[in-house]
Amino acid sequence: MTELWEYPVEIATGAAGGLKCVRNSREAVASLATDFPKGGPDASKAKKACLKAVSGVIPGDSAAAAFRVAARSAGLLRE
Repeated sequence: MTELWEYPVEIATGAAGGLKCVRNSREAVASLATDFPKGGPDASKAKKACLKAVSGVIPGDSAAAAFRVAARSAGLLRE
């Protein structure tokens, strides 16, 4: 089971001003594939971190931090 992040990450999705709350590493992997622009080193690093967290190699909070950085650099992070 994937643990919930202590602080979920809210991102903007789609052209209609939609929002999505990402709560764990599994959701983050899916979001990186569907909501983020293709390419970008931060998104790639976040995907690797989230996959490691899903496998239990690193803590979920480390993956959340990487996901937050990727969302900010892609202009998707809602702060």
